[in-house]
Amino acid sequence: MSDLVTTAEASLLARDRDPAPWQQALVLVVAGGLDRAELAARIAERLDYAPRFRRVVTGWPVAGWVDDANFNLDGHLREVTLASGQRLESWLAEELATALPRTHPLWRVALVHGLPSGAQAIVVRVNPAMIDGYDHIHLFQELFEDRADDRGPSEPAPWQPTQTTAPDLAAVLSGFRDPLVAAERAVGGALGALEDGLRRVSPADAHSLQVAGVEVELAEVKRIHDRFGCTIHDVVVALATAGIRQWYLDQGRELIDPLALVPLAITEPQVLESAIGCRIAPSFDRLPVTTSDASARLQAIATLTTVRRESGLSVPARDLIDLAGFAPATVHAVAAGTVSAGRPHEVTVVNVPGPDQPRYLGRLRVRQVFAATTVTDSEEITVTINSYHGKVSLTAAAVAPLDTWASAIRAELVALGA
Repeated sequence: MSDLVTTAEASLLARDRDPAPWQQALVLVVAGGLDRAELAARIAERLDYAPRFRRVVTGWPVAGWVDDANFNLDGHLREVTLASGQRLESWLAEELATALPRTHPLWRVALVHGLPSGAQAIVVRVNPAMIDGYDHIHLFQELFEDRADDRGPSEPAPWQPTQTTAPDLAAVLSGFRDPLVAAERAVGGALGALEDGLRRVSPADAHSLQVAGVEVELAEVKRIHDRFGCTIHDVVVALATAGIRQWYLDQGRELIDPLALVPLAITEPQVLESAIGCRIAPSFDRLPVTTSDASARLQAIATLTTVRRESGLSVPARDLIDLAGFAPATVHAVAAGTVSAGRPHEVTVVNVPGPDQPRYLGRLRVRQVFAATTVTDSEEITVTINSYHGKVSLTAAAVAPLDTWASAIRAELVALGA
């Protein structure tokens, strides 16, 4: 029997609506020289580590994740070349405005040519409902190594679909000795089946998604961390807050301190066996957007996070960085999924530390890593932050232009470092 769709997964799937798709893109910029055939072969080599990437949601009245009997990797991979003068962020905004078809597994990969200096981008779009950080990880967690390897990918064993049967309600109920557990699983699956109808009852407002990013030196961030005696997380959230403040000003809006979803990695004994060694929990803060002084904004953010650090539950950044595999891929997806907590908020800020040392796709070094998540519910802007090999990328996705996003971040760095 297939895996049942959980209530949480159904909630996330319901947020993916045709006028305003909800999805996440992970972007990895490599040094160039990658062709479509090699990328396809490397993905095929690791697909068994992420079985959800071959599954679709189906079934009535109980929904489950079922192997796609017609799965074809070639249909999930394409090549594109940026037009002359086209920025990767503008192309990405157009991609994120395109829904992932429900008749196939909810992911797509693009190999993007035309970046400066001959670089290429590998862009994977995915619905975060596919990834829970336990039994189901992001495919790209398994795709990269910590040293260059000139050997070609190995030939994967032939794959045959095995979980092809939609869940049967009677089988679900009889499969658990505890009737409460059976009812809970059945309710989750039923909601999974109903979520498509819920999307049609509550249509999302279409909007023009905008994406902008900026990369800064981690050394600059560390100098500010040393100067103020706060954490790296405090500094990068302060940078994001400065960008959000300027975004409000550019629209001529009255400044408010927006409620922000800022997911928190916490440690609990019963979840340490997860693929990321922690649980990502929803956490909500009022970002000090109305505060005009950069130092005061940083101090306000540091005060907000002190209580969590002193609780002993939060996971140090070093622990996330040292995890096996390329953990940021999974952590970003799981963090995006905390939106199912359901508390109305205007902003989401996700900070995921990455490895200090470079990662490689075969012989190719990954130059940059960043992610972008589309807005949903009452969100107006989402910010994803990723550190990797001495750099920090801050990427925003918003419902209005982000023309000054990069300059606002750089100006905040200068103000905090002065």
